Amino acid sequence: MGRFPLKLSLVEPSKEESGFNSHQTTNYMKATKARKEFKKRFGNANHLLITSLIGLDSIELSGIKKAPSSFNTSWNPKDITSSIHRTRIFTLQSFLGWAVESLEMYMTELNRKPKELESESFTSLFSQANQSIYKKVILIADEIQVDQVLIALMEVLITWRNHSFHYDIDNEIRLQSQNVLIEEKERINHEFCGLDSTLLKKTWEQGGDFTFKETASLISATHKFVEAIDNYAIRNIDIERYIFDSIAPRIKNPKSIQKIKSLPNAKKKRYIETLSKNITGIDKIDDDTCSSIVKRVYSEIIQNEE
Repeated sequence: MGRFPLKLSLVEPSKEESGFNSHQTTNYMKATKARKEFKKRFGNANHLLITSLIGLDSIELSGIKKAPSSFNTSWNPKDITSSIHRTRIFTLQSFLGWAVESLEMYMTELNRKPKELESESFTSLFSQANQSIYKKVILIADEIQVDQVLIALMEVLITWRNHSFHYDIDNEIRLQSQNVLIEEKERINHEFCGLDSTLLKKTWEQGGDFTFKETASLISATHKFVEAIDNYAIRNIDIERYIFDSIAPRIKNPKSIQKIKSLPNAKKKRYIETLSKNITGIDKIDDDTCSSIVKRVYSEIIQNEE
């Protein structure tokens, strides 16, 4: 009863809190498509976690021992307290597992054409990481210098998931990240609603089960980590290349080519802007960028198809 503090309502940080610096490409993108998909999957995870745990506490407080008539199934636990305790642990574990799965989806989408995080260096790092989400996270985060606290918390999360779900892959936190958990204890405590990072580290070392506060904090850290990567991506993206790569597959057909050729220049730009908005969500393109994209459409698609 009363297993968790309801005041722990964690939200994603504002741009100011995350150290966001304005850049001209922010006029085009507020978030990558990868982050939008991440938020669809995992955006309200802490709310759903709290709701789930409130439900379990309500069962315990009510003394219910049989499933409601609306459930067409049998449920007659021999020890209701034990069942609730095991279900609470399973719920926390499931949310942490889903956090890693959502993070893996985000990192994968960033590297999928049209790439939202692109350079020779990133291509090499993603290749080096192969299918390992642990390696993707530490290699990319180290490259763009993400906050070391967030990296350390992601290492805790991912290696715990790997140990709990997969047993024998990427189960060790780097020494530098272990030191961060100790040296930045006060800051972590302040920024994550009283989280004790030394106890978090001890639970991880012992292969124990994380508490509600630890689970909610790791979920919040996942959001902050994704935001940090995303801020870098949208500040550094080649917007012309990204839009062209996004719309090119839709243009490579006789009907679309004929339509573009038949339009006057002003309407060509509007056509590109509309297509970009529908595909990428970017609803504003400056004239110079739009003109360059139109030229690329002609030089790289239309002329090759004629």
